[in-house]
Amino acid sequence: MDTDHLRLFVMAADRLNISAAGRELGLAPAVASARLAKLETELGVELLRRTTRKVSLSLEGADFLPYAREILAQSEAA
Repeated sequence: MDTDHLRLFVMAADRLNISAAGRELGLAPAVASARLAKLETELGVELLRRTTRKVSLSLEGADFLPYAREILAQSEAA
């Protein structure tokens, strides 16, 4: 699991905006969306629900968010 993809997920979940999270990490919106889709494919669940008007956390995304934060914290501590 790529920690950059996790970081993007956490930022997108905090902002409820994939494009803004991607821009903050220096990614084009399409690239950010593709990376999140790849993470979702790896995990086998939808983490973020996307509509044309908004982004929200799925139930699985809300459950996974604390684990993603912990993985990033452990990675940075190492």
